[in-house]
Amino acid sequence: MVKSKSLAAQQEFLLKGKSVVLLTGDEFSKKEGITLTQQVTEYYNSIGGFAVSPDYGEIMLDKQSVEDDFAHGVSRIKAIAYAAVPYIVEKGIIILPLGNHKKGEKTLSAMIAAPLAIGTNEYIGVVVIRQYASGNKKLYVHEVFLKRKLLDGSSNPAHIPATNQGVIPESSVNKGNIAKVLQKIVSANFD
Repeated sequence: MVKSKSLAAQQEFLLKGKSVVLLTGDEFSKKEGITLTQQVTEYYNSIGGFAVSPDYGEIMLDKQSVEDDFAHGVSRIKAIAYAAVPYIVEKGIIILPLGNHKKGEKTLSAMIAAPLAIGTNEYIGVVVIRQYASGNKKLYVHEVFLKRKLLDGSSNPAHIPATNQGVIPESSVNKGNIAKVLQKIVSANFD
């Protein structure tokens, strides 16, 4: 069984750790004749279709993963952060261990998080993976949160997309559940 780091160690890594990847903000820019789904799927295919977690092994990154993730909404920042998903899986820490976290659901899920940078802004990226009855583990959804909003105790630490960016609105339910796990970590007081 994989053991999560202590709350203090999680906080230290997420708030003070070095970014696992530095993104420019130009990743997955709008291209004529190719959808974001196609761009991200091509990227995942170019890296072999998997990211390897030191704790959970191979995590499948495929077109279905992208479509499942899209169903939860996507802002421009979240679109850029698709490029960070393999790094989060490979270099991040477990913030919610693999288990059955939703009543009545048979699929196991876990959350892996890591600090990352997009341009000059610092974020915490979270990847939710699911393990299916077959034993396969896949990306289910990813989210990104501005580190400063998490530190400010914002009730909505998510990056709010501009309405003119041609993006699908973010799902507040998924983002809210992930944000609650992160808020617990970053707001913990060890004095």
